[in-house]
Amino acid sequence: MFVVKASGEFEKFDSRKIKRTCIKAGCTEELANKIAREVEKKSYDGISTRDILHITISLLKKERPTVAARYDLKGSIFRLGPAGFVFEELVGEIFKEYGYNTKVHSILKGMCVSHEIDVIATKDNNNYMIECKYHNIPGIYTGLREALYTYARFLDLKDGFKVGNVRDFKQPWLICNTKFSEDAIQYASCKGMKMIGWNYPENQGLQYLIESKKLYPVTMLRDLDSDSLDKLASANFVLALDLLRFPLNELNKITKISNKKLKILAVEAKKIIYG
Repeated sequence: MFVVKASGEFEKFDSRKIKRTCIKAGCTEELANKIAREVEKKSYDGISTRDILHITISLLKKERPTVAARYDLKGSIFRLGPAGFVFEELVGEIFKEYGYNTKVHSILKGMCVSHEIDVIATKDNNNYMIECKYHNIPGIYTGLREALYTYARFLDLKDGFKVGNVRDFKQPWLICNTKFSEDAIQYASCKGMKMIGWNYPENQGLQYLIESKKLYPVTMLRDLDSDSLDKLASANFVLALDLLRFPLNELNKITKISNKKLKILAVEAKKIIYG
């Protein structure tokens, strides 16, 4: 039995992938095996990975709703854009949790022109220029063009530093929420540019960075309604963890969401983050 990936490519159906992801999301091995078997029963030759995801999440919701939310991490990232959040803000918050000082949306003057830099990350007196590329549907690659213009911006800022226009940058980074093309990876490797995609580099990609410190976006919360989403976006609350950092009354003042609704969201966030 073959499945169709978001990119249009075919691959053999492998229930072990479903089992591994279920366990990573918090399932017991027994439940993961059960879910994987049920998904296989409901699948057919030529089924899309999206439909497999929907089947898996539907089964998990009946068994363990909070596990279902964690399983749909990639989907929660795709929901950021329509919900009014900016991918750069999520990236900034993630690297802040990894010990960087971050600043989102800066206008810096290079040698030739000014540039809007998505994220500046600083650690150990080194500055990193981060270009973020967000896609709101799966299967879209970030390609060579994005790698080229990211590096060109970096070079102009390096020249700008020489004439005193801007701070010095140690390295350019290109971060996306999907995949990179082979040409983009090859070019970045040649130029010493850091690339972070959903699962790239292996065991160091965006998914790994999020899951390792449980930095789940608020769009993972299933009890969120559109009004609460808008208010969280206006208050720059990007992470579910943000709902656990303040007392309820302070959250109410910041977000303008009712205490009753905030309590529901905070309970769900706690379950998702801490199991």
